[in-house]
Amino acid sequence: MDELWKWGWAIVLAINVLLAWVVWTLRAGFVPRAEFARLDTRVALIEQEVKHLPTQSDIAAVRDVLAQVKAQGEAQQQTMTGISNSVRRIEDYMMRATA
Repeated sequence: MDELWKWGWAIVLAINVLLAWVVWTLRAGFVPRAEFARLDTRVALIEQEVKHLPTQSDIAAVRDVLAQVKAQGEAQQQTMTGISNSVRRIEDYMMRATA
């Protein structure tokens, strides 16, 4: 017990030095209040700027509409090809009939 009293101050000093070192290394991981307030303000401003931009669901809706438009265009192309073939056959018939 006397040895503990004799070296107790050294143990306490070592623990305090270790604790001070831990706190000193952890302080870099924390943000000061002033910087946090500034970052909070910046985040709020960015949120206001981004609020009007389209969301993921908006983009998905546009993608669906474009897919429908593409399908309609392809259907019209097929219809026009069929009409073109019919007109060509009629023209061929008319050219042969007059010759």
